[in-house]
Amino acid sequence: ACVCVCFLIMLNFDRVNLYELIKKNNFQGFSLALIRRFAHALLRCLQMLHREKIIHCDLKPENILLSQRGPGNIKVVDFGSSCYETQRVYTYIQSRFYRSPEVILGHPYSMAIDMWSLGCILAELYTGYPLFPGESEVEQIACIMEVLGMPPNDFVQSASRRKLFFDSKGNPRNITNSKGKKRKPSSVELSAALKNNDPLFLDFIQRCLSWDPTKRMTPDEGLQHQWILDGNFNKVRSRTKPAVKKTTDSSTNTEKQVKPEEKTRSENSSKDKPKRDGSATGTKMDSEERLRPIGASAEEQVCEGGGRSTQQQGERPIHIIIKPQEQVDPKGKQSQEPLSPV
Repeated sequence: ACVCVCFLIMLNFDRVNLYELIKKNNFQGFSLALIRRFAHALLRCLQMLHREKIIHCDLKPENILLSQRGPGNIKVVDFGSSCYETQRVYTYIQSRFYRSPEVILGHPYSMAIDMWSLGCILAELYTGYPLFPGESEVEQIACIMEVLGMPPNDFVQSASRRKLFFDSKGNPRNITNSKGKKRKPSSVELSAALKNNDPLFLDFIQRCLSWDPTKRMTPDEGLQHQWILDGNFNKVRSRTKPAVKKTTDSSTNTEKQVKPEEKTRSENSSKDKPKRDGSATGTKMDSEERLRPIGASAEEQVCEGGGRSTQQQGERPIHIIIKPQEQVDPKGKQSQEPLSPV
């Protein structure tokens, strides 16, 4: 039983990021089954970060690498802009295509900005192209409004940068991009933008892309969303059944020879084994399992151009690897003291 996500592809080179994977697939996107596996892995990563109150601040396909340490392992890298939620460092964060509206409009941001980026990433994995491809921050807000409609009025009025994007009456400023296109609020349905009618997938993306960050889905809620649950990632494997069957198949005479205290102890030990060694898929990690301290410093700011670069030169990224949990010997071989009776 493991926490890693086994992808349906095998690559012969290391440090391949999700954007390069999209590119190698000719920007045609991937199946929902594969995207769901990526989503589950990223949710587990964000769950660990949120437990420590850490904001990644630059989640995008280029910063999600496929790892060859094991089948289907991924790495989330580039923590140069990351911070604790209570110790926010920068105001200019996130690559533009994946930048949350509260960051664009100048609101105080929280861990919810990573969930916004996740929704944008999953949409891009399906279509092959960014969901909100704004050429500037002004058009970025226009792209978001084109699909999600107008933001709540109080959200706009309380924004410190609202005058850059809205007039005094709260109407969005008109903008024409380099291709001569003007974007109107609520002119494109999310299903049309994604070219997908799967209700669960659309609901998952919609809940990641809520204007109000307090109403946005959290990683814990995402892992309990029906679209993720349909992937059966938490399905308990049956490899403990042979041990149970072997115990029940023992002869009646043998059972009679076992003392009641020893029999009870043995039964309790077998029942507690999956809980101790964490071998059952879907078991929660102990509170002692914590993320390694973040030691990276912000060496560079996010570029407004949103370039497609892995930034491998001159950086020392911190990796979060979603990998199998190590099993703990239920007999406690590391300790010479016998197990106390249950």
